[in-house]
Amino acid sequence: INANPSQHFGRTALQAACEIGSIEMVGLLLHEGANVNAEPATRGGRTALQAACEGGHLAVVKILLEHGANVSAEPLPALGYGSQPLQTAARGGHRDILDLLLQNGADINASPCNTSGRTALQAAAEYGNRDIVEFLLERMADVNAEPGSGGGRTALQAAAGGGHLEIVEILLQRKADVNAEAAQREGRTALQAAAEAGHLDIVKLLLQCGAN
Repeated sequence: INANPSQHFGRTALQAACEIGSIEMVGLLLHEGANVNAEPATRGGRTALQAACEGGHLAVVKILLEHGANVSAEPLPALGYGSQPLQTAARGGHRDILDLLLQNGADINASPCNTSGRTALQAAAEYGNRDIVEFLLERMADVNAEPGSGGGRTALQAAAGGGHLEIVEILLQRKADVNAEAAQREGRTALQAAAEAGHLDIVKLLLQCGAN
């Protein structure tokens, strides 16, 4: 029941059940002794909790937390990219899961993974989840958290590159740094990201706010 997954996109039985959101199967596997915190595959892997959060399976998330799932689990430690459960839920716009994870001690400002990682706020901004952005800001998410060193984005850079004008406006109102430095590798300033993606309205707004 706890056989190690293939290191390339493998899943334990529990991780697979969580991915598809089967509460009955998850309950059975946990009853039979499945490891709720089994490590994911090094490429394309997810912990059970990360898989449930990614799919938006609230009932599965609840039962995993009741069985001691780690809310701060880092995926793919050997490769250094991926996201914690809270960051995964923010990307998918799963507000109920976000609320539950925060109640169970998840760090709203957990650092992004080095390669293409995002904080919860950066992930929500990138995917245009305005309600989640506002939810996180109300709970003191860091609007100017540094991006991951490889391909990372600040929240403003992510929203600008994604063309999410309303989110850009919200972040600027919350004192987002319009001239925050780009990530060391494959980074973009907010202005560069908006220009590269052809978002003229955002380029105009950023220039009005002092982008250089």
